[in-house]
Amino acid sequence: MSVLAGQSALPGGEGFRGCFQDVPVIAIGNKLDGKYLVVGRLGSGGFGEVFLAEDVAIPGRQLALKVLSAKSAGDHGDLIWEMRTLAKFNHPAIVGFHHHFQHGDRLVLVMEFCAGGSLHDRLDAAGPVTQDEVFRWAAVLFEAMAFVHDKGIVHHDIKPANILFSQDGGIKLGDFGVANRDGGTRRYMAPEMLLGEAVTRTDPRVDIYALALTLIEMLSGEHPFEGLSPADSLKRRIAHDFVPRDLPRWVQDILLRASHPTPELRFQKMADFAEAIAAKHVPYVFDGKRIKAHALAEKAEAQLLKKKWKAAENLASHALRVCPESTMALVVAGRCHLMVRRTRQAREYLSRALGINPRMHVQKELGWLNLEEGNLPTAISLLGDHLDRNASDFEAWNLLLRCFFLSGRYEAGEKLAQMVMRVSSANECFRNNRFVCRLLNDGYSARELADIDATEIVSPFIVFNLTVARESPSSWQADGPPFLRDKLLFQEYGWGLGRSSAKLNTLAVRMPDGSAFESAAPVISIGKLASNDVVLASPSVSRRHAVIVNFANDVWLHDLGGNFGTRLGEDRVSGRIHLDGVHKLLMGRVSVEIAAQSNLLV
Repeated sequence: MSVLAGQSALPGGEGFRGCFQDVPVIAIGNKLDGKYLVVGRLGSGGFGEVFLAEDVAIPGRQLALKVLSAKSAGDHGDLIWEMRTLAKFNHPAIVGFHHHFQHGDRLVLVMEFCAGGSLHDRLDAAGPVTQDEVFRWAAVLFEAMAFVHDKGIVHHDIKPANILFSQDGGIKLGDFGVANRDGGTRRYMAPEMLLGEAVTRTDPRVDIYALALTLIEMLSGEHPFEGLSPADSLKRRIAHDFVPRDLPRWVQDILLRASHPTPELRFQKMADFAEAIAAKHVPYVFDGKRIKAHALAEKAEAQLLKKKWKAAENLASHALRVCPESTMALVVAGRCHLMVRRTRQAREYLSRALGINPRMHVQKELGWLNLEEGNLPTAISLLGDHLDRNASDFEAWNLLLRCFFLSGRYEAGEKLAQMVMRVSSANECFRNNRFVCRLLNDGYSARELADIDATEIVSPFIVFNLTVARESPSSWQADGPPFLRDKLLFQEYGWGLGRSSAKLNTLAVRMPDGSAFESAAPVISIGKLASNDVVLASPSVSRRHAVIVNFANDVWLHDLGGNFGTRLGEDRVSGRIHLDGVHKLLMGRVSVEIAAQSNLLV
């Protein structure tokens, strides 16, 4: 129950004790501090009790009297300073603090009374809140919390019970009783607090985490750790799998970032959280400097293995000048000093690296798994986590780019591809994937597409995608399935490596009439249109039905979203499948046999 929410008063004249036996008896009808007439009890907790009172000097004015339980005088002094600071700023979305007085040996805070009750009470009574209402209220809370954080005050106990409503429905944040302290409510605590890690008392990221849990509770109607033991709830915090997957993907993205178990990978300021909600996406900063610094650090590590200490140290120093937050550069710099027994300098660099990323994770592999399972917000979060530590992992950048492609974030995908292309020419996949993202983001006019000379294009993937984009009649529709994206070919990272030196792979397709089609081309299209490499003239086959990506020991079939689909045995192909050996497939109602190598088709 909220300590300031408007609850029913107890029957007149009934006396009761506080939560500690040595609290002076307070009864309805008592007059405290000579001017506050007690008319009811609002709630209680470990802090003490809260009463509803009327100001006898100002008829009709109601206030909340918070009677604190036993605390040290020092704690009271800090608390009063923080409450006075808040009162001085008089923020409309923060429960007002008027003054304090002593009642026996207890401190009493005189607070604004919020007659509209608490968010906790509303959720109990009505369940989940609509998304529009949640984010309308959240916008007010973001601004209020950013305001107090800028003043050096961190709440430490954000939860529905401490989010209150005034008589006119305005939302307010209350109960700063543990502000800038290590206390709070365990269910809403950030994992670093539960793990006993060193946390600065004015670190705003603990409030960001608690507010993320509160938003999840508002949207779903239940706390993500409801019914779990403390040990199990901590495990779930670390596993980071509790954001409901029935929420819109952009909401999942934002809540995954805000509730990240590593504080360095959360939003760093409440304003960043607010901006992400307003923009409906997590802003991704594609930093080429971090990639360059990582590459320099790798060279430094190679020199270190050769025991070329000075060269290694110079390269590590150069990397840190390029990007001071490069964790690999910090670690390599630490190793340089450690291996020549400069322990003080080694500790400094390694401490800085741990301060940026204190945990080790297999985030790339988990991100890839979630991508394949279609859990795109989780995949984006995990891959972003991995790339913070492994900024020159271009395969991971392309996985993140594929997440953007599949989730319709074409502008972000195009920017990412452009960034990688500026800092590395190691893989041609980014050129094709930038093209498809720009294409889907309406980045080309019909005239620009028509003017592209396909004969000058080296990439077979771009040639295929360009053909699909400008063919007439088209195999896709602008206003309904199949959409253009369904017919385009996203290029995987492994399909851009070593094509010129790799042994060519000749693939074979046995047609329904018994004839065979053989090709060593890297992209082989199948469909009803005469422009396909393999033409299947059947009403059940789509104009662009499927594509085979053909590399040595690496053959894939992509279904392109035809009405009748593609089947391998009893299973319908969803997306792409790996072909190894000989397979019989049903494309629409047409049976074909595909051999990953022509000598297998006998």
